[in-house]
Amino acid sequence: MKRNMLAIIILAVSIVNLAMSAFMMLTVMNTNSKTVKLISDVAAAVNIDNTTLLPPSSEKEGPVSVPMDKTVTYDIGGDDKMTIAFKPGADGDTHYAQVEVVLSMNKDSDGYKTFGETMDDRKSIIKSTILEIMQSYTIEECRSNEPQVQQRILEALQELFDSDFIFKVSFSNIQYA
Repeated sequence: MKRNMLAIIILAVSIVNLAMSAFMMLTVMNTNSKTVKLISDVAAAVNIDNTTLLPPSSEKEGPVSVPMDKTVTYDIGGDDKMTIAFKPGADGDTHYAQVEVVLSMNKDSDGYKTFGETMDDRKSIIKSTILEIMQSYTIEECRSNEPQVQQRILEALQELFDSDFIFKVSFSNIQYA
């Protein structure tokens, strides 16, 4: 008799637990949907696009995937690192960065067949494009948004060459001062 009574008590407690869990889920989901609506309304009032909160790799159609055996890199910097002066920040001082930029290129692309072998002839134009983009940022903006800076450089270089054979820009070594 004691075992049956214990089983009934366990069953009753389980049913109460299930009911309370369902009640809590409904309450939380309702509050969550109201919070999302509030945030969307505030973002619309401030004129913020929700896509700006996404990481850069989720922009457009996603990152380009090129197999390693078809990837060629071109280093800009090396022994003579690029020294870049940022626009003055909140403190009013001019800050600098020394950076080595690596361009990843798809060697099977038509653009690579046209420009890839002669990248050294265009090194100063590429450096100038990189400098122009990076100098439009403050040091704080560049530090906190490196992937976006790299994306802007990539887009500018793809526009410069009128080709997408350059599929990635990365900083192999950057030092801020």
